[in-house]
Amino acid sequence: MRGKRGIAQLLVLWALLLLGTLALGFSLSMRTEAQAARNGVDDVRAYFQARTGVMRAVALLSTVPADNVMRTEIAGEEGDSSYVVRVESENGKVDINFVAEGVLLEMLRKAGLPDDGAEGLRDAILDWRDDDDNPRARGAEAPDYAKLPEPLLPRNGKLLSIDELRFVRGVTPELFDRFLSRVFTVNGTSPQVSYLLAPEVVLRSLPGITPEGAAQIVERRAADPPLSPAGLAAMVGEGLLTSQGLALIAGRGASNRYTITATGRAGAGISHAVRCLAEISGGGKKAVNILGWLDQAPREVEG
Repeated sequence: MRGKRGIAQLLVLWALLLLGTLALGFSLSMRTEAQAARNGVDDVRAYFQARTGVMRAVALLSTVPADNVMRTEIAGEEGDSSYVVRVESENGKVDINFVAEGVLLEMLRKAGLPDDGAEGLRDAILDWRDDDDNPRARGAEAPDYAKLPEPLLPRNGKLLSIDELRFVRGVTPELFDRFLSRVFTVNGTSPQVSYLLAPEVVLRSLPGITPEGAAQIVERRAADPPLSPAGLAAMVGEGLLTSQGLALIAGRGASNRYTITATGRAGAGISHAVRCLAEISGGGKKAVNILGWLDQAPREVEG
């Protein structure tokens, strides 16, 4: 009898242990699902915060000189949600349709590509934008792209969108998000960029400009008075620029196209970035046209 009672108690203990384990698993599962639901709600809130930031930047571009908008801190906060916006002139980026072969190669090296990879990607980009079907030594033309699982044709002409670089042989999503989409444009007006408009990531990517030189340009152009062309030229003698670097950033004036990047945040660290390309037209109360929109812009990391 005593042995039967012991077995019964053991069975009860095992049953309780099993029920406890099931209850704990259910509790953890519900907690995970609840957290996922909260994160989903916060992501939507962050997205609409970013949209709010874009609309505010558009409103400013339609009424305020663009130079002032680019120097203005555009940010907002509502409870535990907020947004911050950056507006950049397309003349502050390097036009992929104008960039010289040697400059392109050095920029790709500065992006961290090894020599072979940089030379291969340079040739592939140049083959994509030229008007012939003769591949360069390390490049690619129509027959190479025809062998892909999803065949495509190279442009064989000027790129119409910077997103075309995603399809060029040798371009990875990581390289495009981290570097190519941030330093290149198809909306420039010359092979040069304006030192007054170029983001630091663009300045650092150009040959003949040291990281210290890029940082100093950004700091001094925001001073009062701002960095002058004479002051910029003096940086060559200080070893911060070379004559090549100086020539590459001697562009003047802004284009009428601007990239607006807005990052919204909500809850416990959930963020969502939106990016669009806007064009300003007209005078007085200007019209702002949205030419492109990216609902889920990549997270940017300075480096």
